[in-house]
Amino acid sequence: MNTKIKAGIIGFGVAGRDMHYRALVEGLDDMVEVIAVYNRSEIPRKGRNEGDFPVDDSVAIYTDLEAFLEHPGLEVVHVTTPSGLHKECIVKTARARKHIICDKPLEVTLAKADESIEACEQNGVTLAVSFQQRFNSHLTKLKEAVMDGCLGEIISGAVETKLYRVPEYYTESSWHGKLDLDGGAALMNQGIHYIDLLQWLAGSHVTEITKGITGRLIHTYIEAEDFGYGELKLENGAELTILCGTCFRPGIDQRLEIRGTDGWVSVVDGIVTQAVWAGKDRKEYFGAVELVAASSSSPAIGLENHIRFFRAAYEAISEGKDVPVTGREARKATEIILGIYKAHETGSPVNMPFESTYTPKL
Repeated sequence: MNTKIKAGIIGFGVAGRDMHYRALVEGLDDMVEVIAVYNRSEIPRKGRNEGDFPVDDSVAIYTDLEAFLEHPGLEVVHVTTPSGLHKECIVKTARARKHIICDKPLEVTLAKADESIEACEQNGVTLAVSFQQRFNSHLTKLKEAVMDGCLGEIISGAVETKLYRVPEYYTESSWHGKLDLDGGAALMNQGIHYIDLLQWLAGSHVTEITKGITGRLIHTYIEAEDFGYGELKLENGAELTILCGTCFRPGIDQRLEIRGTDGWVSVVDGIVTQAVWAGKDRKEYFGAVELVAASSSSPAIGLENHIRFFRAAYEAISEGKDVPVTGREARKATEIILGIYKAHETGSPVNMPFESTYTPKL
């Protein structure tokens, strides 16, 4: 039997405990063993809330980060802290020569994202970022169809994530909706998955953010946006639109559409609902649905895509290959979102790439 890869987790809130840890225990027990977790404050093994996934007695629990990083045998570390603390944890972990799987976004500014990437490259460790929606079976098949030229040349695309978050999601959190820790809100936290999917499917660099709009329509008490809109131009001539919000009561859905010269595909909550190319209905191409879709009114999600992404990342790490979403690849979605923020602030188009020193004020 092959020796399991020894993993640890930094940050043990909802993402760390109920997403990353649970996915590893329930979906990767054949190849990964979680041996240690770190959290700034003491955490009960049974959790604080009903339904929290319990921590096994064999897992060491630390409140000292340096001691955690020195835990014997630790090889891979998952970073699931508030987004604006990712860089701090990534740099320390890279210097300790541990491979890293970071929750999205990589970071909330380009400067901090670049520091994270450089630290990993300088220390010879892998940096993967969890954009697990790419491992939704329908989206994987859609990427294959685009790459195979089924849709022809891509000419346009659109994303709409019309979600809702109750006031308590922001008011009872120490970081949600705060610019320094969340980096934004509807775009940087919720919408980023579908923004990443759209740019990934389009397969061309963004050259200009032609319009950016952000606002606080319902959650007027937060620092960041609960509504965001952007228009983008790509190097290949395609144009994209992005609309994301946590202000759509009671929560509608998440939609993506990609159009080419020979066909188009629509996706709703991770499921292909319409697909046409070469003049024929191609919905059957995508097969049966295999996922539990995210709720449009709460942050709870299924773990199937996490498990697929983590397995691909661990296989790449064990084989010395490129992970499925590298730090440099993950940086693209962050840059798009920051470009929308900047276009809103300046009231002018933003050429890409732009200065990494930019920090949103909204």
